[in-house]
Amino acid sequence: MQQLNVQQYLDNRPLSGKQWLVFVLGVLIILADGLDSGAIGFIAPSLLSAWGIDKPALAPVVSASLVGMAIGALVAGPLADRFGRKWVVIASTVLFGLFTVVSGFASNTTELAIFRFITGLGLGAAMPNIATLVAEYMPAHRRATMVNLMFCAFPLGITMGGLLAAKIIPSAGWEHMLMYCGVFPLILAAVLLFSLPESIQYLLSRNRQASAQKIMCSIDSQMDFSQTTLVLPEVKGNTNAGVALIVSKPYILSTAMLWLCCFMSLLVFYLLTSWMPVLLKQAGFTTEQYSLIAAIFPFGGVFGTAIIGWAMDKFQANRALMVVYLISAVLMVITGLFTNDIVLFGVIIFLAGAGLVGAQSSLPALTALFYPVQGRAAGVSWMHGIGRLGAIFGAFFGAQIFALNLSLSQIFMLLGIPVLVSALALWIKGKDKSVQNNNSVPAGSAIPKN
Repeated sequence: MQQLNVQQYLDNRPLSGKQWLVFVLGVLIILADGLDSGAIGFIAPSLLSAWGIDKPALAPVVSASLVGMAIGALVAGPLADRFGRKWVVIASTVLFGLFTVVSGFASNTTELAIFRFITGLGLGAAMPNIATLVAEYMPAHRRATMVNLMFCAFPLGITMGGLLAAKIIPSAGWEHMLMYCGVFPLILAAVLLFSLPESIQYLLSRNRQASAQKIMCSIDSQMDFSQTTLVLPEVKGNTNAGVALIVSKPYILSTAMLWLCCFMSLLVFYLLTSWMPVLLKQAGFTTEQYSLIAAIFPFGGVFGTAIIGWAMDKFQANRALMVVYLISAVLMVITGLFTNDIVLFGVIIFLAGAGLVGAQSSLPALTALFYPVQGRAAGVSWMHGIGRLGAIFGAFFGAQIFALNLSLSQIFMLLGIPVLVSALALWIKGKDKSVQNNNSVPAGSAIPKN
C-alpha cells in the first residue's frame, strides 16, 4: 500500500470547499469569542451605576473570566492533543455561550464573577484549539495568512459588541446585552456538531486511518484514499508530545519568550478593552465619544491582523511580528500626546489597535507554525493560558490605575513599556538556534518561518 504525506499533499493543492468550511467555522467561533470577551468592558459603566459600586469593586468581575480563560487554555490544550480538537472546541463553545446567557441573570458582583469565571473556562479553551484546528487544515505557505484572517473576527467581534452595547444597553439594559452575546455561540455549537471535522493530523497521530481517509475524500473527491496509508512529517530528535515537548530542551527558551510576549501583550490589550470606556468617561468624553473610540481600538485590529498575516507568510514570521510590536510601542506613546484632540486621538487609537491587536491576534499563527503536530495544541493553548495571567494583571491594574491619579496621556505612555517587552521577547526567540532544523520539512512544502 502506497504512502501519502498529508501535509505535503495539502501544501501542493488549492484550498478545497472542506478547508474553506473549517476556516469559516473558525471565523464564527472567534467572532463569538470576541463578542463575549469585549462585552464586560462595554457594560462596566452601566454596572457601576446600576449597582452603585465603585471601580475597584468591579475588578473581580472584570478579571474573573480572565482567570477562567487561563485555566481553560492550560487544561484544554493537552486534552485536545489527547482526545481531539473537535470535541474540545464544541464543548467549550457550549460552555461560554450558556454561561454568558446565565450572567445576564446575576444580581450582584459575586454572582456575576462566578458566572464570568465559568464563561472564561469555555473562552480559554475555544480560541487556541480552533486556531490549532484551522492551522492544521491550511497549506504551510498560507497558514499564517489564513489563521490571521480568522483572527480578524476577534477584534471585529469586540467592535460589534460596542455597537450592540450602544443600541441595547440604553433601551434594554446590560442584562440583555449579555443574553444576546450568549445565544449566538449556542446556535453555533449546534452547527459545529454536524459540520466541523476533526483534525486529520490528530487522527493520524492516533492511528485512525479510516477516519482520516474519509476526511481526505471530502477534501478531494477525485481521489480514492482508501488504499493509501496517510502519514505525517516526522519530528527529528524529539519523541516528546504535548506539554513535555514544548518545555523540552530544544524548545524551552522560545516557549518562554512566546509566553512572555503573550503575557505583556494581553496585559495591555485587556486593560484597554476592559477599562477604556471608564477611563475615557473619567477624562471627560461623552457616552457617544467613549463608545466610538473604545470600538475603534479593536476595529483597527481587523485590518492589522490581515496585513500582519500576509507579512508573516511573505517574510520571516517572527521578525515581521517583532517589528509590529516595536511600532505598536511607539504608537502607544504617541497616542498619549494627542488625548486633547479627539480626531487625531481616534486616528492614532485606530493605528495602535491595528498594531497591538493585530500582533496579539497573530501570536497563535506564529505558535502553530513553530511547534510540530505532537505539541501544537498544547503549545498554542499554554501560550494563551500563561498570557491570560497578564490579562488578569491588566484587569486588576486597570482598576488600581485610578488611584494613581495619572492623566490619560501618562497612562498610554506607561502602556508602551510592556508592548516593547513583547517585541524584545520575540527578538530573543528569533536568536534561539536550538530548534532550527529540529523539525523535518517534507519535500515540496514551504519551509516553516519560525
